[in-house]
Amino acid sequence: MNFLPFARGGRSQGATSSASEGSRVASRAGSRALGAAAASFAMVAASLGPIASGAQAADARYYDGSSSERAAASCWEVKQNNPRGKSGAYWLYTPQMSTPEQFYCDQETDGGGWVMIGRGRESWTENYNGRGDAKQLHQNPTGFDAVQLPGQTVNALLNGTHPQDLPDGVRFHRAMNVNGTAWQDFKATRAASTEWSWTLRSTMYWSNISITHPRQYRGYNYYRQEKTAGNIFRYDYSDDFRSLHFVEKPSQGYKLGFTYGSRAKITGWFQDYLLNRTSSYIYRPANDSTTPLVFTQMFLRPKVTQNDLAAKGLHAYGQQGAPASSRRALPNSYSEKWKWRTSTDTGTGKKGEMNTQVEAITEVGGAVFTGGDFAYVESASGEKVEQAFLAGYEVGTGELRRSFRPKINGQVKSVEALPNGLLAVGGSFDQVNGEYYNGFVLLDPKTGQVAKDWDIRVVSRIASVPVQIKTLHVRDGYLYIGGSFTHLKGQTSPTYAYSRNLARIKLSNGEVDWNWRPVFNGTVNGVSASEGNSHVYVAGYFTQLNGGEAFRIANITNPRQSGGDWTHEPSYVPSSAQTWDLKNERKMWGFQFDVQDAGSSVWLGGTEHMISRYEKSSMRRTYSAITREGGDFQDLHLNGNTIYGACHCGDFIYQGATKVDSEWVNATDAQTIRLVAAFDKDTGQVLPEWAPIMNGAYGYGVWESFVDSTGTLWVGGDIRKSLGANGVQPTIGFARYAPRDVAPPATPSNLKVTKNGSKDQLTWSGISERNVKYQILRDDRPIATVTDTSYSVDHRDGARYYVRAVDTADNYSASTEAVQAS
Repeated sequence: MNFLPFARGGRSQGATSSASEGSRVASRAGSRALGAAAASFAMVAASLGPIASGAQAADARYYDGSSSERAAASCWEVKQNNPRGKSGAYWLYTPQMSTPEQFYCDQETDGGGWVMIGRGRESWTENYNGRGDAKQLHQNPTGFDAVQLPGQTVNALLNGTHPQDLPDGVRFHRAMNVNGTAWQDFKATRAASTEWSWTLRSTMYWSNISITHPRQYRGYNYYRQEKTAGNIFRYDYSDDFRSLHFVEKPSQGYKLGFTYGSRAKITGWFQDYLLNRTSSYIYRPANDSTTPLVFTQMFLRPKVTQNDLAAKGLHAYGQQGAPASSRRALPNSYSEKWKWRTSTDTGTGKKGEMNTQVEAITEVGGAVFTGGDFAYVESASGEKVEQAFLAGYEVGTGELRRSFRPKINGQVKSVEALPNGLLAVGGSFDQVNGEYYNGFVLLDPKTGQVAKDWDIRVVSRIASVPVQIKTLHVRDGYLYIGGSFTHLKGQTSPTYAYSRNLARIKLSNGEVDWNWRPVFNGTVNGVSASEGNSHVYVAGYFTQLNGGEAFRIANITNPRQSGGDWTHEPSYVPSSAQTWDLKNERKMWGFQFDVQDAGSSVWLGGTEHMISRYEKSSMRRTYSAITREGGDFQDLHLNGNTIYGACHCGDFIYQGATKVDSEWVNATDAQTIRLVAAFDKDTGQVLPEWAPIMNGAYGYGVWESFVDSTGTLWVGGDIRKSLGANGVQPTIGFARYAPRDVAPPATPSNLKVTKNGSKDQLTWSGISERNVKYQILRDDRPIATVTDTSYSVDHRDGARYYVRAVDTADNYSASTEAVQAS
């Protein structure tokens, strides 16, 4: 096959017209015009025999992909039911999909049954959510501007099969000349991929390489694993037309796309005037000597049938009908329109990863407070307010709380809401509103005035170690204070308690808990207590707890215990490390930045790019992931069943990885990460559908994440830009991500089904919500989605019908109860 044909096989939802067969595109020179030759659905139907109805409808041949009612399980099933079918658009459905949808099926290459998941010459993305949708692919399978199915859609098409287990792997169909008259098929299996990912530049294993060329070229088959970084396959040292690379092109505005090897010699490549044409299938701009981008289509061949659907979740809805959708509460991937931002300069004048604009966020008294190292805040209208280090913004509106005007003379590193409505503030300062407060103060969240109900004082009696409060945590009657210090005193006692680098205050009276005074020999960066404070988890730079070994982490069940009672296996151990005596290790490695209690587990984030989950019952690691290129995890935040992990990382996160610089060895897959990611707190898995894009000025990353009472996620750190719904935004210091709509609509009512000749006529009462659609379900699957409150379908004896509402966010209601034709 020289070129994948373009056809629209299949009728639209609710229609009864015919499906059209495929057409071939002979060439696309100059205007890239599509040539099409249509054939009627009658030809397809003739090859299948009479269309089944009634009891005969259970015959798998009924599901030929010709309509939404007859959606097949895969392109492969379509081909098996109709061996003479042509390439084009067919309706497909698996239980992992919310509705049947049309996809482009290649029914002619290598036995057919291939579903197109992407195509284009330039502007590919590595984002899990892809670029565009299935409609764009089947309506224009030859467009040069890349279209890629969302990862969730690809996984749904696989119906539970891991991409690594597909017998035919991934097929890349790419042009071999500028006119698009010669083509190459390149197949490969992505060896470590438990779910679909577009991260084709990540270092992963590919195997079972198979290359099929036109007649003038030989075919090659490989059955070995190829470790690649940016190269899906490099053909030995030749690096010619047998190589397949996925690269970013600085010469073309940093667009992503596929190329051959740098030494490829294909007819027409030496004629720059052909390569420079925007209509060329192999393209590079004038005066560009780099390897050109090649138009490529990507296919998978999941061999899913109706029997597979029944085995993996397709079942009759029963009399009660289908339940409502229950999507996870996550933020939108686009940042909210910015209203305020911090200065680009720091308030201290210092530069470095420990002096980013925002490092602490919390909510109290109807406002969200951001603390860090900034000189002023600025509105979208250009108003500049001289307020350094700490600012408040009204929940919901994001407007600056102008009444909150504390004067702090140093960096804020931690903030925490207290149950009594006060704001606890920690950091590297010693003056607040003209009074001496060394690293810790309580403020009125309305005015910024010092709250003198409690007078908690923190000191360091080691001259070389200034006070620095890096973490504050409230849990079940206590305020935990961590950082660098030696002593502190509470509200009424004149005596300072020795509790080095970590202590806790009783919220009942503002006094130090004298019975809980651990001693760490290094800075505490993060603390998180379990329910009832039976376990207190600690992360930092320390190596000892009460004189016993506690290398960077500790699990405190007794404040007098000697040692951390918790061992972490770092992702990197330097050759010069003193591993035989970690208690006295002086080299700075393996340190941890944050820790988060998460019910049955505890999460850890720290150096050498690692985030990990530990099961509390055994304190053994059950999950880990490593970023590359990237850096340390600097913040963890729990919200519901989701953990947010923030880092200075901007490329890929390898799930299952345990060692930095060899992440791919144990990885189960790789997803993109742009400074912060969401994880399932129980399984540890990345939730790739939340895919924000942001970047900073210096690569210091995000240092704090926080979900407010409206469900909006705030992230702060070295941030300069973020991608919003309307484009890139100058969100300096922090960005906000509103919660996505996960609320299902109301259920339609009064469903009636009447047999009218050979048809079943459905009517129902709609709901008041605007812009909803209605999905019709029959027996065990959806068969159509319409905007009206009626629908007509071929009669089927004994069929049960249901209707549910679907809103613009793709939430669907519980369905009506079952109704049969009367």
